[in-house]
Amino acid sequence: MVRAKDMANGYYPVMRRHCASRRARWLGISIALCGAAQGARSPDEYLSYAALKGHKDQQPLQQSDRNRTAVTEDSEELSTMGWGNIIGWGGDLTLVNGSPFDWTVGYQHSYQMNTWNWPTVRARTAEKVQVEFGLKGHIWDDAGEGYYNVDGTSNKFTVLARKPSDYELTISLDNMQTEQSPNMTKIKLGFRQNSAVNWIMSTDEAGKFWTNTGSYADWMQQSMGSLANRTLRHICMPGSHDAGMATFHPGTVGAHFANTQAQYLNFYDQLMAGSRFFDLRPVFSKGQWVAGHYSAVAGVWFGGNGQSLKDIIQQVNDFTANHKELVIINLSHTVDTDRDYRDLTQAQWNDLFNTLKQINNRHIVNNPGGTDFSNKRLAEFITDRATVFIMAQLPGGIELGGFANEGFYSGGNFPFYDEYSNSNNLENMKKDQLAKLKQQRNIVADAQARKDVFHIFSWTLTQQPEDVINFDKGIMNMATGAFDDLISAAWNSFTPQSFPNVLFVDSLGVRDKSAVFPFDRVKGGLNTNVDIAAFAVAVNNAFAGKNSVVTGK
Repeated sequence: MVRAKDMANGYYPVMRRHCASRRARWLGISIALCGAAQGARSPDEYLSYAALKGHKDQQPLQQSDRNRTAVTEDSEELSTMGWGNIIGWGGDLTLVNGSPFDWTVGYQHSYQMNTWNWPTVRARTAEKVQVEFGLKGHIWDDAGEGYYNVDGTSNKFTVLARKPSDYELTISLDNMQTEQSPNMTKIKLGFRQNSAVNWIMSTDEAGKFWTNTGSYADWMQQSMGSLANRTLRHICMPGSHDAGMATFHPGTVGAHFANTQAQYLNFYDQLMAGSRFFDLRPVFSKGQWVAGHYSAVAGVWFGGNGQSLKDIIQQVNDFTANHKELVIINLSHTVDTDRDYRDLTQAQWNDLFNTLKQINNRHIVNNPGGTDFSNKRLAEFITDRATVFIMAQLPGGIELGGFANEGFYSGGNFPFYDEYSNSNNLENMKKDQLAKLKQQRNIVADAQARKDVFHIFSWTLTQQPEDVINFDKGIMNMATGAFDDLISAAWNSFTPQSFPNVLFVDSLGVRDKSAVFPFDRVKGGLNTNVDIAAFAVAVNNAFAGKNSVVTGK
């Protein structure tokens, strides 16, 4: 049995389990049961406006003999310390090999680990590996080592597990360095019970390794050697769904943060985490422009507000002042909440564009006409500057007018495919999105067979009526569960001819639940990560980089 003092410290060993489905996103059905949450404090104070920090520890690791191929496992029996029949403390480590080299195990060893078995990871594949710490004996002695060779090179890395570090999984770079970390760096990946942490490593055209460590604030500029001459429709990037909903301000009855807020990080921090495609939904509410998340069900509107456009504009400007990256903002779902949720008038659209003119570094082209900017090379946007590309999905009867020459474009100037799955079931969403990707993307030399419209890969779950009043099934909670399968299952479905342009997610940069008991506000202090940015770079390196139509080589 679990001891009381361990429970008091928040330690609850449980048997490993796998969940077949996840849920997320709000359709706005709940009216009364969630209304009490409107009085909850705003989570603004919990949102960091600081750059992400890399995880480096320069302590060298003692080298072991890597030439042995035998797998050893200690099996001595130790006292159970009264833990009974509890099996272990398990989670996954997903190894994403975005390089042209197989990763093979030279030697692996564990002590008191229930599960510690490391496979070969073939080039351009991913393996989700179960790790389980034992809970018998002196559990603080649990440990494991798995020594990997990067075949065809002298590069090596080690997977380490140590109980004294709260089940921390660590990667040690042995006789190798990456763009983000020097040789002998020890990279802390963390550990998530019944969920995954990730080790993502890919190789660019110059043969340099990229990993999910350090900062990805300048990942486009750092990748210009590979990406400069690729068109936008041949580049993969992270994208933020409902990007402006990084906080929650009550709008209608029934709306609360769990079923309305979609992002944990504000606009600036999403940019720092590597996001480059932003779904911004401006609404006019209480006399000002704000980001909104509203929907109508049976003619009744539900929703709430997020960040103000004033704050978003400032954060975009703060980012582009220091980072010469491409930022794409797509305006849609615009309504006037002060006028019964009507569509914006032409005068209001003009006011919105005038407000957004405060964004610096807009991409301005005189008389763009019907130009398709998704078919332009990245070098045409950011060779020596930052660029913000703003497009608007205009309803019938609304025109850009003179704003077309001031850095604002219609949807026709940047056509894209965007079809979400409208499901709260992870397996259904996964199958649907992968099938759509396969059907819509076929980047081949034959112009008649080619399909390369800019593709938004909507890895988002949609709340159904039964989910809306269940706080644990909040938008951001379910997004964190879905993310694990993006890294493993989706990766193994991509090919050089069929890969997405936008990895479109909620709760970008955060892998843990933010809606937890007592469900009165967003949980503060969650760790952030750059996994999705490293994953996008790996797609560009491992798949797009192997397509001669993309690279021109």
